[in-house]
Amino acid sequence: MKELIDYIKYHGVISNIRDKLDDSYVWIDICQKERFKDKNGMDRTNLSFFSARIYQDYFLKTNLKVGDEIYVIGIPKGYVDRNNLRQNYIHVLELNGIEIKKEPINEYWNRQKIKIRPPTVNELKEFDELLKDFM
Repeated sequence: MKELIDYIKYHGVISNIRDKLDDSYVWIDICQKERFKDKNGMDRTNLSFFSARIYQDYFLKTNLKVGDEIYVIGIPKGYVDRNNLRQNYIHVLELNGIEIKKEPINEYWNRQKIKIRPPTVNELKEFDELLKDFM
């Protein structure tokens, strides 16, 4: 049901790169600067930040660094952290026009990381049996 997925597009400047948190992903913070004049005519800047997660092998090929402009398209994701606070981020599917060929997996259940393994031969047979009624 890929057509039901919501996507986020976000553009800004990389303000932070965290590449030691996870074996598979690089986490980046993207900053946007909104410039405006206040009611007194003074120039003001409002900073907003959003986190994004991208597969390490893709990010490392880009040579992006803090201060570089970035444009991402991805899937909104979230989790509840240790302090019971909601954290939202983008799982990146496209980075500066480069499509990422991996689909994100839901790797947490009940706040525990799931160990992913390929299905066994018996599980595949069972799955095929279940699908027979729908084919």
